[in-house]
Amino acid sequence: MGVLQRFERRLEGIVEGGFAWAFKSELQPVEVASAVQREMDERAAIVAKGRTLVPNDFVVELSAPDKERLEVYSDNLGEELAKLAREYASEQEYSFVGPVRVRFDQAEDLKTGRFRIRSGVIRGSTVEGGEIRQPTSDHPQSASGIRGNPRLLLASMDDPSGAAERGAQQSFELATQVTLLGRGNDCDLRLVDNGVSRHHAEIRVDDNEAVLVDLGSTNGTFVNGQQAERPIQLVDGTRVTLGRTIMTFRRD
Repeated sequence: MGVLQRFERRLEGIVEGGFAWAFKSELQPVEVASAVQREMDERAAIVAKGRTLVPNDFVVELSAPDKERLEVYSDNLGEELAKLAREYASEQEYSFVGPVRVRFDQAEDLKTGRFRIRSGVIRGSTVEGGEIRQPTSDHPQSASGIRGNPRLLLASMDDPSGAAERGAQQSFELATQVTLLGRGNDCDLRLVDNGVSRHHAEIRVDDNEAVLVDLGSTNGTFVNGQQAERPIQLVDGTRVTLGRTIMTFRRD
């Protein structure tokens, strides 16, 4: 089964035909997915032997009516399009320098059923030795819209200064509904740690709860010292361990 076919199959399981209503104009989700793939192909750049860099940040511009119809599904569709981009990159042996994000915007000059895509290369945040290197970008950072200021306080087990015990950890804001944690360059929070899998775990946040899911990691994800073998709800003060990194979940 190809990347686009898997994308369509996942959409069917999200809203059971809801997208047919949302896209009752000429615009269809699979057309947007195909356009994301084309954008990656057209902007692919060989930066080193065996490494081809492609955009990781995509903005899909829609007409006002299509944007309004899509609003209720935009988060889910954005997540599925980002997953498609990661799968396609793996298939084509493309590389990212940061997390893959797909979001939607309104363009006044577009007619119903028409769209266009803008893309860019934006580095993600990296954790190494308990230190967070935040990305530098010309793109404005929008507010997450998630209540309670959910965040992770990070420290390394190898930190000789004992920051984890003193509560002096660095803070990483959970600004998107899904935060991918792992060693891969396409993770929202990249952990430079051989004990961490490429795609190790993810945290899903909404207005009411935050849930941690281990993604089949090699060495496991531990919550308050116990291995997480199923999705676990995080509450304020929950401690999560990936490799040599300790994360404390906080929410006001």
